Amino acid sequence: MENDSLFIKILDLEWDMFVQVKSTHPVSCQSSPDKFRAIRKSVFEMWTVEMLSAYLKQLQKAEKQGRNLLTEKYARMDNLIPPLTDNPLIGAIIEINDRWQHELQQRFPALFERCCRGTDPTGDGSNFSIYLSSELETYGDPVIDLYYENVKNAEDQGRNLSVEALLRLVQTSGYRDLEHAESCLNNATQG
Repeated sequence: MENDSLFIKILDLEWDMFVQVKSTHPVSCQSSPDKFRAIRKSVFEMWTVEMLSAYLKQLQKAEKQGRNLLTEKYARMDNLIPPLTDNPLIGAIIEINDRWQHELQQRFPALFERCCRGTDPTGDGSNFSIYLSSELETYGDPVIDLYYENVKNAEDQGRNLSVEALLRLVQTSGYRDLEHAESCLNNATQG
Protein backbone atom coordinates (compact mmCIF):
# COMPACT_ATOMS: atom_id res chain seq x y z
CA MET A 1 0.00 0.00 0.00
CA GLU A 2 3.03 2.31 0.29
CA ASN A 3 2.99 2.73 -3.51
CA ASP A 4 -0.67 3.80 -3.52
CA SER A 5 0.03 6.55 -1.01
CA LEU A 6 3.04 7.72 -3.02
CA PHE A 7 1.04 7.64 -6.27
CA ILE A 8 -1.72 9.78 -4.76
CA LYS A 9 0.67 12.36 -3.33
CA ILE A 10 2.71 12.58 -6.54
CA LEU A 11 -0.33 12.73 -8.81
CA ASP A 12 -1.95 15.42 -6.66
CA LEU A 13 1.18 17.59 -6.75
CA GLU A 14 1.73 17.00 -10.45
CA TRP A 15 -1.90 17.78 -11.28
CA ASP A 16 -1.77 21.03 -9.32
CA MET A 17 1.33 22.01 -11.31
CA PHE A 18 0.04 20.68 -14.64
CA VAL A 19 -3.17 22.72 -14.72
CA GLN A 20 -1.06 25.87 -14.44
CA VAL A 21 1.10 25.05 -17.49
CA LYS A 22 0.74 27.39 -20.44
CA SER A 23 2.45 25.71 -23.38
CA THR A 24 2.68 26.65 -27.03
CA HIS A 25 1.34 23.13 -27.63
CA PRO A 26 -1.78 22.74 -25.44
CA VAL A 27 -2.28 19.30 -23.94
CA SER A 28 -5.77 17.77 -24.07
CA CYS A 29 -5.53 16.04 -20.70
CA GLN A 30 -5.19 19.42 -18.93
CA SER A 31 -8.98 19.43 -18.87
CA SER A 32 -9.24 15.77 -17.92
CA PRO A 33 -7.78 14.96 -14.49
CA ASP A 34 -8.81 11.30 -14.70
CA LYS A 35 -7.02 10.83 -18.03
CA PHE A 36 -3.94 12.65 -16.70
CA ARG A 37 -3.86 10.50 -13.56
CA ALA A 38 -4.33 7.24 -15.49
CA ILE A 39 -1.53 8.05 -17.93
CA ARG A 40 0.91 9.25 -15.29
CA LYS A 41 0.10 6.39 -12.91
CA SER A 42 0.80 3.83 -15.64
CA VAL A 43 4.28 5.35 -15.90
CA PHE A 44 4.86 5.55 -12.15
CA GLU A 45 3.84 1.91 -11.73
CA MET A 46 7.11 1.08 -13.50
CA TRP A 47 9.08 2.93 -10.81
CA THR A 48 10.60 1.55 -7.62
CA VAL A 49 9.45 2.79 -4.21
CA GLU A 50 12.83 4.49 -3.85
CA MET A 51 12.28 6.39 -7.12
CA LEU A 52 8.76 7.41 -6.12
CA SER A 53 9.94 8.62 -2.71
CA ALA A 54 12.82 10.61 -4.20
CA TYR A 55 10.56 12.19 -6.82
CA LEU A 56 7.93 13.09 -4.21
CA LYS A 57 10.65 14.87 -2.21
CA GLN A 58 11.71 16.71 -5.38
CA LEU A 59 8.10 17.81 -6.05
CA GLN A 60 7.59 18.93 -2.45
CA LYS A 61 10.87 20.86 -2.46
CA ALA A 62 9.94 22.56 -5.73
CA GLU A 63 6.51 23.47 -4.38
CA LYS A 64 8.07 25.07 -1.28
CA GLN A 65 10.42 27.04 -3.54
CA GLY A 66 7.52 28.23 -5.68
CA ARG A 67 8.76 26.26 -8.70
CA ASN A 68 6.42 24.45 -11.08
CA LEU A 69 8.32 21.46 -12.45
CA LEU A 70 5.75 20.81 -15.15
CA THR A 71 5.91 24.39 -16.38
CA GLU A 72 9.68 23.97 -16.52
CA LYS A 73 9.29 20.72 -18.47
CA TYR A 74 7.03 22.31 -21.07
CA ALA A 75 9.25 25.39 -21.26
CA ARG A 76 12.17 23.06 -22.04
CA MET A 77 10.08 21.22 -24.65
CA ASP A 78 9.32 24.57 -26.29
CA ASN A 79 13.02 25.54 -25.95
CA LEU A 80 12.08 28.66 -23.98
CA ILE A 81 14.61 28.10 -21.21
CA PRO A 82 18.14 26.67 -21.19
CA PRO A 83 18.80 23.07 -20.10
CA LEU A 84 18.19 22.52 -16.39
CA THR A 85 20.99 19.95 -16.06
CA ASP A 86 23.68 18.32 -18.15
CA ASN A 87 23.51 14.95 -16.41
CA PRO A 88 24.99 12.43 -18.91
CA LEU A 89 22.61 9.71 -17.73
CA ILE A 90 19.75 11.51 -19.47
CA GLY A 91 21.20 10.53 -22.86
CA ALA A 92 21.60 6.91 -21.77
CA ILE A 93 18.02 6.80 -20.44
CA ILE A 94 16.70 8.22 -23.70
CA GLU A 95 18.64 5.68 -25.79
CA ILE A 96 17.06 2.79 -23.86
CA ASN A 97 13.59 4.34 -24.03
CA ASP A 98 13.94 5.05 -27.76
CA ARG A 99 14.66 1.35 -28.35
CA TRP A 100 11.60 0.45 -26.28
CA GLN A 101 9.43 2.94 -28.17
CA HIS A 102 10.62 1.54 -31.50
CA GLU A 103 9.73 -2.00 -30.38
CA LEU A 104 6.34 -0.78 -29.17
CA GLN A 105 5.68 0.92 -32.51
CA GLN A 106 6.64 -2.24 -34.44
CA ARG A 107 4.49 -4.56 -32.32
CA PHE A 108 1.45 -2.32 -31.79
CA PRO A 109 1.34 0.33 -34.54
CA ALA A 110 -2.31 1.34 -34.03
CA LEU A 111 -1.85 1.71 -30.26
CA PHE A 112 1.39 3.58 -30.75
CA GLU A 113 -0.27 5.99 -33.17
CA ARG A 114 -3.15 6.57 -30.76
CA CYS A 115 -1.36 6.68 -27.40
CA CYS A 116 2.31 7.50 -27.83
CA ARG A 117 4.46 10.44 -28.83
CA GLY A 118 6.26 9.90 -32.11
CA THR A 119 9.99 9.32 -32.18
CA ASP A 120 10.64 11.18 -35.44
CA PRO A 121 12.01 14.72 -35.18
CA THR A 122 9.15 17.23 -35.27
CA GLY A 123 10.90 20.56 -34.89
CA ASP A 124 8.37 21.62 -32.27
CA GLY A 125 9.55 19.77 -29.16
CA SER A 126 6.67 17.32 -29.14
CA ASN A 127 8.51 14.13 -30.03
CA PHE A 128 9.21 11.44 -27.45
CA SER A 129 12.93 12.08 -26.88
CA ILE A 130 12.43 15.82 -26.34
CA TYR A 131 9.48 15.15 -24.03
CA LEU A 132 11.42 12.62 -21.93
CA SER A 133 14.61 14.68 -21.85
CA SER A 134 12.67 17.76 -20.75
CA GLU A 135 10.94 15.78 -18.01
CA LEU A 136 14.15 14.16 -16.81
CA GLU A 137 15.83 17.56 -16.53
CA THR A 138 13.28 18.56 -13.88
CA TYR A 139 13.97 15.51 -11.70
CA GLY A 140 17.32 16.37 -10.16
CA ASP A 141 20.36 14.09 -10.07
CA PRO A 142 19.20 11.68 -7.32
CA VAL A 143 16.01 10.83 -9.23
CA ILE A 144 17.85 10.66 -12.56
CA ASP A 145 20.36 8.21 -11.04
CA LEU A 146 17.54 5.98 -9.76
CA TYR A 147 15.68 6.29 -13.06
CA TYR A 148 18.75 5.13 -14.99
CA GLU A 149 19.28 2.22 -12.60
CA ASN A 150 15.64 1.17 -13.07
CA VAL A 151 15.62 1.28 -16.88
CA LYS A 152 19.06 -0.33 -17.14
CA ASN A 153 18.00 -3.18 -14.84
CA ALA A 154 14.82 -3.67 -16.86
CA GLU A 155 16.74 -3.69 -20.13
CA ASP A 156 19.28 -6.18 -18.71
CA GLN A 157 16.33 -8.44 -17.79
CA GLY A 158 14.90 -8.20 -21.32
CA ARG A 159 11.93 -6.11 -20.18
CA ASN A 160 10.41 -3.18 -22.05
CA LEU A 161 8.95 -0.71 -19.56
CA SER A 162 7.20 1.21 -22.34
CA VAL A 163 5.25 -1.92 -23.28
CA GLU A 164 4.55 -2.69 -19.62
CA ALA A 165 3.30 0.84 -18.89
CA LEU A 166 1.04 0.82 -21.95
CA LEU A 167 -0.33 -2.58 -20.90
CA ARG A 168 -1.35 -1.13 -17.53
CA LEU A 169 -2.93 1.86 -19.24
CA VAL A 170 -5.02 -0.18 -21.69
CA GLN A 171 -6.13 -2.51 -18.91
CA THR A 172 -7.48 0.47 -16.95
CA SER A 173 -9.45 1.30 -20.11
CA GLY A 174 -11.09 -2.14 -20.13
CA TYR A 175 -8.93 -4.07 -22.58
CA ARG A 176 -7.62 -7.54 -21.69
CA ASP A 177 -4.13 -6.86 -23.01
CA LEU A 178 -2.23 -4.97 -25.69
CA GLU A 179 -3.20 -7.40 -28.44
CA HIS A 180 -6.89 -6.90 -27.60
CA ALA A 181 -6.53 -3.10 -27.64
CA GLU A 182 -4.58 -3.22 -30.92
CA SER A 183 -7.23 -5.44 -32.51
CA CYS A 184 -10.06 -3.16 -31.36
CA LEU A 185 -8.29 -0.08 -32.74
CA ASN A 186 -7.63 -1.82 -36.05
CA ASN A 187 -11.26 -2.92 -36.32
CA ALA A 188 -12.49 0.59 -35.50
CA THR A 189 -10.36 2.16 -38.24
CA GLN A 190 -11.41 -0.46 -40.82
CA GLY A 191 -15.13 -0.30 -39.99
